[in-house]
Amino acid sequence: MPLTLAVISTSRIVDEFLANAAAMPEISVQALCCRPQSRPKAEAWAAQYGIPAVYTDEDACYAAGGFDAVYIGTANHLHYAAAKRALNAGYHVILEKPFVSTAAEARELFALADAKGLVLFEAITIPYMPQFAFLQQQTAKLGPISAASAVFCSHSRLYDDYCRGIVHPVFDPACQGGALGDMNVYCLHLLVGLLGMPKAAEYRPVRGENGIDVAGLALLDYGRFTATALAAKDSNSRNGMVLQGSGGYLVVDGNPNSLPAVYSLLGAQRDDCVRTDGPAAPRHRMAYEFAEFARIIATHDTAAETAARLRTMHVMELLELLRQNTADGE
Repeated sequence: MPLTLAVISTSRIVDEFLANAAAMPEISVQALCCRPQSRPKAEAWAAQYGIPAVYTDEDACYAAGGFDAVYIGTANHLHYAAAKRALNAGYHVILEKPFVSTAAEARELFALADAKGLVLFEAITIPYMPQFAFLQQQTAKLGPISAASAVFCSHSRLYDDYCRGIVHPVFDPACQGGALGDMNVYCLHLLVGLLGMPKAAEYRPVRGENGIDVAGLALLDYGRFTATALAAKDSNSRNGMVLQGSGGYLVVDGNPNSLPAVYSLLGAQRDDCVRTDGPAAPRHRMAYEFAEFARIIATHDTAAETAARLRTMHVMELLELLRQNTADGE
């Protein structure tokens, strides 16, 4: 039986999710909930994807039921309140990144989920992809690490509006926008997942007119070496990751949120990651996180749930540290 979902928001990430949900047998979308002004869009999506119910009030949606869990894809600053409402209503929650605004909010929500006997899970793709398992295995073969860098830069379709004075939530400091939480969070999940937590960290942003970080470099101090994580919403780059040690190096060639091509070079031996889910038609990147969310709920896998929570808390704590240790230019 698939896990039944209500989806909160009609955001761009929800659009991407719904376009690929039919190829995710682990889940079934039963309801959409949105702002009143977005109801026409939600009704069009419901008709397109065969979703039975549309709501413009979360309380009404939760009272009507007909689903087991809630996927929250709202603007960043609304994540905490939306997740709290869903948990209090008795539903499992899969919550988009960036998870919430502070580590304290994350701890509070996890405590609430525990009290309710529910699963709260971050919708982050990287840890559940076969490519990441390959990276973990190969990292152990590199010997002492000497350098690591991750890059995720993509000229936002909304950046031109921002330059004209039209500020969307992703470029609004009051809405928890900016390159660090929206883009660099993927680089951080990748680096922390492979290297663990750094001893210290510093953030060097590029600020827009309203103070938002349109780009920024995170410096992660691991003692023996410093890892870098660069993200930008105002420009493009060649994206990926390089992790090097005395025995060779690992490469992610492409966006860190999807790990499209991954290989290692250890001595003279090159190994490419072989996708285990069918190279002719690999799954959409979001399928991995939803499959794991559904599996944890169905099997009551507390060990996997605890591991997922620890990953989220590590990145939340690192984001907080980076925001505290921000070195703005003069």
